[in-house]
Amino acid sequence: ADSDEQPQHRLDLPSYYLARTPVTNLQYKAFVQATGHEPPEHWEGMNPPSSKDDHPVINISWFDALAYCRWLAGVTGKPYGLPSEAEWEKGARGTGGRIWPWGNSWDSERCNSFESSKGDTTPVGTYCTGASPYGLLDMVGNVWEWTRSVCEKDSGGQNFKYPYDPRDGRENLEASPEVLRVVRGGTFVSHKRFVRCASRLWFQPDVRNWIVGFRVTVSPFFSESWIE
Repeated sequence: ADSDEQPQHRLDLPSYYLARTPVTNLQYKAFVQATGHEPPEHWEGMNPPSSKDDHPVINISWFDALAYCRWLAGVTGKPYGLPSEAEWEKGARGTGGRIWPWGNSWDSERCNSFESSKGDTTPVGTYCTGASPYGLLDMVGNVWEWTRSVCEKDSGGQNFKYPYDPRDGRENLEASPEVLRVVRGGTFVSHKRFVRCASRLWFQPDVRNWIVGFRVTVSPFFSESWIE
């Protein structure tokens, strides 16, 4: 473990649902077309690259991801949002503290990392054997995923440390746009050390990067009949 992942500690989290896969280009296209939101810079106008509808959307900032969640909440009536890094990590490793979503032994055939030699994103759900204990896919590899969590207490670089405490301000959606936001999961160019469930990185929230995407979470406190 890296120093920013310590000390290891146990958390109790309220119930939540986490999307099975990252948001795809096709899903993000619906948002762009409905709202007129600026599309990712590598798209062909309002359309994602040919044959990549089912790849994770990339080149989107934290603000873009948050705007998508708020739009989705508005059109569905469900409280969609970005996961905290704690919610993300539990979804990836389960309650048993796995190193990788599938277990504690490395296997390059179970995710899209540098060792997989793909050199690009892959369709979400390609690596079914790499599912987490909850059946979530692409939790490591493919793209980093934005969380709502703040890394810094201020732009001067004072970091939120572990143990994780959701009440200390690190889940503030209105924090200064200059502070860093946490991403999780690693990418197709990340080595196995950085596609662990506990691995953490951070970017400025206005950065649009070709290796960063996101997945959504939703509160369970509404009619169960709404869950598909």
